[in-house]
Amino acid sequence: MTDLVIGVLALTACVYGTSSLVKLVSRTSYRAFRDGLAETKLVPRRLLGGVAVALTSGEAVVAVLLAVGTVLAVTNAPGSVPVAAAALGCGSVLGAVLAAGVAVVIRSGTRATCACFGARASRPIGPSHLARNAFLLVLMIVGLIGNSVRHGKPDTGVAIVAIAAGAVIALLIIRLDDLADLFAPVHREAGR
Repeated sequence: MTDLVIGVLALTACVYGTSSLVKLVSRTSYRAFRDGLAETKLVPRRLLGGVAVALTSGEAVVAVLLAVGTVLAVTNAPGSVPVAAAALGCGSVLGAVLAAGVAVVIRSGTRATCACFGARASRPIGPSHLARNAFLLVLMIVGLIGNSVRHGKPDTGVAIVAIAAGAVIALLIIRLDDLADLFAPVHREAGR
């Protein structure tokens, strides 16, 4: 198993784990996610509750699969290759669904907030969200390809670096809206 695969497993476990955790940590966060999902107009009102639960649960399950895949890959345990493949495959399907939803929202011109990583989201869904989801999808596909190519016991030190790098990149992905706000042009208020 390549160190790249370990890094991808760790990165995507962090992203999906954080996304599901922040939605489940408080009613306010979950309500913000559900309200943001309603704003997208992708889901009929009568199905909104079920879809919100399915997406949040799907993220949590995928995060656990990815985390288990990471541990098994680092330890080169029996079954690590099929578990990593299943985790990355499930993550890719979820990533494709999320990317497609964001693309439809952008194309339709619907203004909806992305509360994927918490209730304080204020940035409307836009190209940066599509880029984030597409990037994660491509990474997971690269991980799937890498998982099928080379196997063997990874060097522990290199595996730790791969996990750390994955966690740092995950943090940047998770805080993407904050980074975009940081580098956005400053607009002066009228009358100043």
